[in-house]
Amino acid sequence: MLDAHGSWIKRLLLNEGNQPGACGAGTAQERSRSPRDEANIADFWSSPKDLQSWQDEVTKHRINFQAQLVLPNGQRSPGDAPLAVAFYFSGLGHEARDILKMDWGSFASCPFILIVPQRPSGRWWFIDDDAAWGWVEGEFCQELVEAFAAWMNMMIDHPRVDKRRLGLFGFSAGAYAVLEMFASGLVPISRLAVGGLHGHGQPNVKHIPQKRSAGVVEKFEKFLQRVEGHAGAEHIEVVHGKTDKQCPWLDAKKIVDALTKKQLQLGCPKVKLRLLDAHEQDTFSKRNKTHHDYMKAAFMRKEFFKGFFADKVPHGEANMASPKRPLPSASMPSASTLEVAKFTVSTSMDGWEEQGFQIFRKSGFVIIEDVLDHVQCSEVLEDCRQMAKEIVAPQGAGNRGKGRYSFGVASSTGSILHREAIAKHLLNEGGRLLQPLLSQIFFDESDRLSSFSCYSGGGDFVLPGVEEYQHLHADMQVKKDLDKQMPPPFLAINFVVQDLTELNGPMRIVPGKRERDWRNQKKEPDRWRCSRLCPVPAGSALVRDVRILHGGTPNLSEETRFLPSVEYVSAWFRATHRPDMFPPRRCIPQDVFVTLHSDVQQICEELVAEPGDDTEDMSPDDDWHSKVWRGVTFWCT
Repeated sequence: MLDAHGSWIKRLLLNEGNQPGACGAGTAQERSRSPRDEANIADFWSSPKDLQSWQDEVTKHRINFQAQLVLPNGQRSPGDAPLAVAFYFSGLGHEARDILKMDWGSFASCPFILIVPQRPSGRWWFIDDDAAWGWVEGEFCQELVEAFAAWMNMMIDHPRVDKRRLGLFGFSAGAYAVLEMFASGLVPISRLAVGGLHGHGQPNVKHIPQKRSAGVVEKFEKFLQRVEGHAGAEHIEVVHGKTDKQCPWLDAKKIVDALTKKQLQLGCPKVKLRLLDAHEQDTFSKRNKTHHDYMKAAFMRKEFFKGFFADKVPHGEANMASPKRPLPSASMPSASTLEVAKFTVSTSMDGWEEQGFQIFRKSGFVIIEDVLDHVQCSEVLEDCRQMAKEIVAPQGAGNRGKGRYSFGVASSTGSILHREAIAKHLLNEGGRLLQPLLSQIFFDESDRLSSFSCYSGGGDFVLPGVEEYQHLHADMQVKKDLDKQMPPPFLAINFVVQDLTELNGPMRIVPGKRERDWRNQKKEPDRWRCSRLCPVPAGSALVRDVRILHGGTPNLSEETRFLPSVEYVSAWFRATHRPDMFPPRRCIPQDVFVTLHSDVQQICEELVAEPGDDTEDMSPDDDWHSKVWRGVTFWCT
């Protein structure tokens, strides 16, 4: 065995004292010492209680670790097949021996080698400070990343290791270490999982003492740049606590977004995200003050290992082995003619309300970013998917054209505000955040007041594989004597709960153009047809005057695209008592209404359902209707 694998064996050294060496310590004599039992060391996992040590010949950094073979409960031998490998990087509160004592066999889906490195002394893994504020005050150590990469590559060079199933996972500070190793691109990792993640630095200086705040944001930005440079993986899973106070989700989301962005650019699978409620953590008591105790909930699950070690197509071979459905050339979209950035502001910007209002007044719509967070988007998206199951009939005919559906016209109340996630995240939280902008939009110069109310909730979705464009249209028209520019009679806020791309059927919209500008056109101009709202990130809101021309585009992706909405009406238009619209349908159940903020309740009073009212039914796609007024269709979308 020494003859066949001698070069591998000579690079693995035992630390005779079974104690971790200081980072960067070690003499030439120690580095050249040969193992006393070469046959045992060849299978480095055969002595799980031993703390083993290896020293990088280039950087001189010493890496201490423990390793063991994990067998699924009931399996006595790993057999002769190559073995999967999982490197686990622990949080600050665990040693390698603590991790190996855990009952991994109860959850393993296959035999695998678990390798647990010891955190270098005095380091926050790859940050040169392990004090309480080390993750923001310390400096990044690229050299240490390179040393760990050399060690990992040596370990996976073992002849029993399955090179197709190399995993890397970690929790808290260990999750940070995992991300740095993955981002380095120095180790051929194909599976990745992190829980309770944080980065180097922080995206803001919130809760950071002033004396420690210098460079915090800059360090985080550089960390994100490293993460965005990753080379892709066949499986990435992120587990995070919704109520985590130690590593807040809003900070972690920025890291998840960076991972996802590059995955999609590379054509790799999306990041799998699992968000935990407080009661799902390992400890659900007053002892868990920071809500950061969920390492076991994250990884000690059969479902986790089934996904982590599932047979995957090696990265780079995916297109050859499993080609995606080819895009029809006739439907391939041209580049969008709409410069989305010119119509976009973020709630993180100072004076965003005024900037958004100026864009809206000129174009009839505005995109507001950072309205919803990832948790809100995920819960609303799940609600949309559930509603779609109730609406779509087997033939998928659509109620707004083939494969296109309006939520509103498929509901018995013409609304979706009875849905818990819709009411909570869109109407109550998203709508309230946008109220300063709505107040400016609905400000009436004639009486110097801003007055509006909520009318309904709807939106649309388009199934994957839809190749047709929807006709250009306005959602409503009003009599000429009532058709004033500002304030608009009716407003829709479409909430973006998935990233809008060129391929997944984004709305096309023509800035400032209305039905009268389209009426005498024989053919839709090419620049209008290509005026698509993309890219727009999830969490954004499209605030639009429903009289502005818009239409659907082909969804050439492999997923349904959802765009739910909440609708508002100006006080002056409500006073017209238009018979096909008013009074609005009572669509908010009493038990939902009482959960709304008082500000939101005030604008929804006319929508509260009476006892016994039906606010639940969704109708199949062949049972749809529209409301017609003087030959013009008003869609409840």
